[in-house]
Amino acid sequence: MKSMTSEKQDGVSRVSRRDFLKAATMGTAGAAIGVTVVTDAAAQSWSEEYDVVVVGSGGAGLAAAAGAVHQGASVRVLEKAELAGGTTLKSGGVYWIPNNPFMVEDGIEDKKEDALRYMARCAWPHLYRAASPTFGLTDHNFRLLETFYDQAARVNKQLSDIGALKSVRYPTYGWKPIPDYYAGLPENKAPRGRSIHPADPAGQPGAGNDLIEQLQAFLEKHGGEVALETGVIRALVDADRRVLGVVAKTGEGKEVAIRAKKGVIFASGGFTQNPEMREAYLRVPVLGGCAVPTNQGDFVKIAIELGAQLGNMNEAWLQQEVLDEVLDYNSVPFGVFFLGGDSMVQVNRLGRRTCNEKTTYNERTRSHLVWDPARGEYSNRFQFMIFDEHARSFGGVMVPPPGEFVPPYIIKADTLEELATKIDEKLASFEDRIGHFRLDADFLPNLHETIDRFNGFAKTGKDRDFLRGEAPIDQYFAPPQGFEVTTPNPWLHPISDKGPYYAIVLAAGTLDTKGGAVFDEHGRVLDTDDRPIEGLYVAGNASASPSGQSYWGAGGTLGLGITFGFIAGEHAARRS
Repeated sequence: MKSMTSEKQDGVSRVSRRDFLKAATMGTAGAAIGVTVVTDAAAQSWSEEYDVVVVGSGGAGLAAAAGAVHQGASVRVLEKAELAGGTTLKSGGVYWIPNNPFMVEDGIEDKKEDALRYMARCAWPHLYRAASPTFGLTDHNFRLLETFYDQAARVNKQLSDIGALKSVRYPTYGWKPIPDYYAGLPENKAPRGRSIHPADPAGQPGAGNDLIEQLQAFLEKHGGEVALETGVIRALVDADRRVLGVVAKTGEGKEVAIRAKKGVIFASGGFTQNPEMREAYLRVPVLGGCAVPTNQGDFVKIAIELGAQLGNMNEAWLQQEVLDEVLDYNSVPFGVFFLGGDSMVQVNRLGRRTCNEKTTYNERTRSHLVWDPARGEYSNRFQFMIFDEHARSFGGVMVPPPGEFVPPYIIKADTLEELATKIDEKLASFEDRIGHFRLDADFLPNLHETIDRFNGFAKTGKDRDFLRGEAPIDQYFAPPQGFEVTTPNPWLHPISDKGPYYAIVLAAGTLDTKGGAVFDEHGRVLDTDDRPIEGLYVAGNASASPSGQSYWGAGGTLGLGITFGFIAGEHAARRS
């Protein structure tokens, strides 16, 4: 989960727009991305030479660099953008670590079998079998989950012990740690405490920039460096397809050959910002997301040429986007993580609710991906958060407090009829960019029925359609603070029969994709015969995530990236 204060959001917005956009078309522009065979490595003209080369300077990449330099290897990190940090720099910096040192210190038991059962149940629900030794998963995916459990806490402690990354507990509401995103599942026996933060300079919970600054400082202290504006365009291999190094293109357009004597670790992110790959691999049209503009799937092309297996390509760390924003800037500064308000609903083009509006971003976004076979369409492709003036008093994410500025992407109307007209007009104005998607002819009468039904739930306190307000994570991220609750369920309040009313058009997006090269428990990329490709490693969102379709809890993406990045760095550095 990537939470930030408003002040940090503004800063991240400026950084993202100003400093990352140019790099998206700079490092690899006009270059043929792929693989070059070197017939004689000794005779090759190398511009630079290191033990380990890491591609990408986000959390996974810098953790890989830390693992390598801690083993005494010389390391060079190559970053396509003008700033180090990748998407991690924009994030809240949280990482999800089972059985972490803080859980042990606080007496929270997180047994291996229980943790694996929860992870398997969420990651591959269609495969999950409670009585199976691997819970129904393939041996490969189960082994990766085992490795994650066995190594994540060790990596977290070691990063702290060597001075590379200090961690603190996740900040709490009511002195309770944040619950996992499926804390209520019976398979989750340790539903709180797995999410932790990097420490800021004052020792308080920090954000993504604190994580990057710590890891980069550790790298530089040990003689490593991040080369900015240096985008990798080719892997260099010998006749047996052993990886020898890379060719990178600098900001000045110069191509340099960099040797990696022990290994190359790709941690260059996913393919959110590559429209062709999004269209080819993801389940439904996605217009963009939080990933920085440089996350264009460069490694996918290289991995294919090297004969690597690809996995989990249809999955992503999902989040909703404000349609207006993602159309204007496909690498948004901040997505729609949670929805505020109590007298509010999220409806589709038919005027029907689609999900629990208080559930997490990953799961809420899945409601956009539902195919309607009767109509032959994605009726939920774009959805509409509708709320009233009372919801503004309750507050929360996306809901401007009373008296404060209402952003231009929020539609305001005095009646529901007028609101529907304005929504449809907005959709019509976007048709050249989103295709034909308009409100159904029965949207308004259906919306009135939806609101009447919702208001009945609000009076009884029980959402019989989507159980809103019952899950621990619903309650954690939308607590009524300084607000008098007058209904049985604080997260349900009747929507007024009088305006004004408000609407926000929402689209499916990603934090980043989570498909890529398949890897083993050491981070080595596997070919289509399940054999490691010598000298080639992967970590983070450039890899086929063992999380499958799931988002176990806040920091799920960085927990995996940091753990397997560090493991890959250690293993590469130990190669002879």
